[in-house]
Amino acid sequence: MNKFIYYLSILFATTLVAQERPEVKAIRTNLTIKVDGLLDEEIWENIEPITQFIQRLPQDGAQPTEKSEMRIIYDDNYLYFGFTFFDSNPEKVRATILNRGGWIHRDDKLEIALDTYLDRRNAYLFEMNPLGTQDDALISDESRPSLDEWAWDGVYISQGRVTDYGWVLEVAIPWNTLRFPSKDDLTMGLAVKRYINRKNESAIWPHIGLEYSSDVYQVSQYANLTGLKNIKRGNDIKIKPFGIIGSQKQISEDETISDNLGNGGVDLYYGLKSNLTLNLTYNTDFAQVESDNAQINLTRFSLFYPEKREFFLTRSKLFGFGNSRQTEIFFSRRIGLNQNVLGGSRIYGQIGKTSIGALNIHTQAENGLPATAYSALRLRSDIRDRTTIGAIVTDVSNKETQNSVFGFDGQMRFWGNSSVSAWYGQVQDDQFEKPSEASMIKVDLKNDRYFFTAGQHRVDKDFHPALGFVQRNDMVGTGAMMGFTPRVGDGEELIRQMRYTLYVRDVKNLEGLSETSIINGGIDAIFESRDRIGLKIIQEKEKLSDGFILGNGFEIQKGNYRDRKISLSARTNQSRGIWGNFAISKGDYFGGNKTSWSSSIGKQFSNHLTLYGSANQNIIFMSNQGEFTANVYGFTAEVALNRKWFGKALLQYDNFSNQLQVYCRINWIHTPGSDLFIVINKLYDLSGDNYGLVQNTQVIKLTYLFQI
Repeated sequence: MNKFIYYLSILFATTLVAQERPEVKAIRTNLTIKVDGLLDEEIWENIEPITQFIQRLPQDGAQPTEKSEMRIIYDDNYLYFGFTFFDSNPEKVRATILNRGGWIHRDDKLEIALDTYLDRRNAYLFEMNPLGTQDDALISDESRPSLDEWAWDGVYISQGRVTDYGWVLEVAIPWNTLRFPSKDDLTMGLAVKRYINRKNESAIWPHIGLEYSSDVYQVSQYANLTGLKNIKRGNDIKIKPFGIIGSQKQISEDETISDNLGNGGVDLYYGLKSNLTLNLTYNTDFAQVESDNAQINLTRFSLFYPEKREFFLTRSKLFGFGNSRQTEIFFSRRIGLNQNVLGGSRIYGQIGKTSIGALNIHTQAENGLPATAYSALRLRSDIRDRTTIGAIVTDVSNKETQNSVFGFDGQMRFWGNSSVSAWYGQVQDDQFEKPSEASMIKVDLKNDRYFFTAGQHRVDKDFHPALGFVQRNDMVGTGAMMGFTPRVGDGEELIRQMRYTLYVRDVKNLEGLSETSIINGGIDAIFESRDRIGLKIIQEKEKLSDGFILGNGFEIQKGNYRDRKISLSARTNQSRGIWGNFAISKGDYFGGNKTSWSSSIGKQFSNHLTLYGSANQNIIFMSNQGEFTANVYGFTAEVALNRKWFGKALLQYDNFSNQLQVYCRINWIHTPGSDLFIVINKLYDLSGDNYGLVQNTQVIKLTYLFQI
């Protein structure tokens, strides 16, 4: 009964906030605004600032320890924000990161979130530190942005300055960076959060309390930004051509193949309507894309490698369907995996309360594979407040085969971040006589102190979407995870929050035979300093009907296994001058035993240089085959001359492939949204007697963004 009253009070509070939503009015100006971080134009002085920021952490609802001021103006071309962040110890303001999309969380920072359609569900996120260094993301369905969504690069201008009273930030967001309805009088959703790094303190306007675990991503709780009138959108045309030159060499014992690279292509973005965009691409090239992180597979399931290509990352969450990294109906890494992309088209955006994503991509015939067409259509519609239904259709076809998928899903969100969700998908493939299916239903109950998740996930034996990713077939997985996460500190104690968790899962095949059973419990302590330690105990039972072979040739025999292990982890605050993490685990491994440890350490030497390295080592003993190790090592250097010139070098090695990869990329943002990339990628084979260079690529790529 007490819990029912508690949840009812949250629901009532949510309704009350919606009725008394804060509001700020943007002021139109005809003056020329120079974005220099000074706020010295007269109009800034004549605006009454928003100062009602409220602390979210460490004491939810308390007054911030430092004062913040926000002013908003606009003209025909830009939406301007002017911020003055006072600080009683301005010499302690953290402002170190120069490279765009870098480790801005290591500094003091500001986040601006704009719900341009006022759908109370999706938003743009702009993040800046006191120097004006930028990062940005897309917020979907009130959820924390994924890595794909952080890869979105919006074009805007920002300049910050650290002063003797704190820091000042000036921001100009072009209207043609945003998508919004065609109306003479616009209202948008707005949330702004300031983070004071050394105090581990966040202050937000409007106040979004800890009962909303999504923090600034809780779009339904945003304030109203009003006063936006008669904005001329222009033609909504963006043209981004590129040119590329370079060379590539493949070296083997038998021959050396050298190619000179010289090519060009273009991306076109055209606003069909105020809220719908057509994206065309021709002769698409991904030379500047960062290499995948090295991994060693010690399981019987496929490894997951995330998408990193800009063309597919823009609005990628719109196409999301299924269980992330387990059973995904749409997984763009399938496109152009072993073939070059000739070109294609995408449409994405909204019509009314319906989000739309459509894609058609063609690859050329090469490497023994036929020319292939990849298509997808994704629809999601709000049928009531915080309730969404959707559908997806995908198709992969060539002269040899066709694979088609259709599915539908739905989600109902309630209270703070609680939800009920379900999806169903069906595959039709020329290679199989009858369709195959997969489905999921899940309940999530969350607030700042408790969480409970339970669900069931089912995948047929022949469920193979050609444009998807399926980690495990022939399964019915039923599981639950629960936790208690009390906040025990208010900024003065050693520990801020404890986290107690219990996870149970049972996986049967479709004949009802149990194949995997997992139970684990953990306890974590999160300190006021943002350091963290954790302990976990795990038991896993596996019934292997078939054995499998590891990458080094060791064979895991079929049979019944019960593995138990214990793990300990520790992680320091990454805002320190030197930071790192360490984890060690010890236990059983398919009839043998395994000791694993992983660690990383980093140091920022200055604004211009950051170095960090990582090591992951597994020592495995099998009673019938002996001992072996599985190790991965990495080293990264990040260099930034200023906010326009920065680079990254990456070295990776693993002892299964015995290959060393050396990757280096220099990026010059010569104008906003336009880049010059210089990329060097070398691969060395360190196995056997004839070790040496096996692949060598050097590329220069120039892009330029025209906005009309």
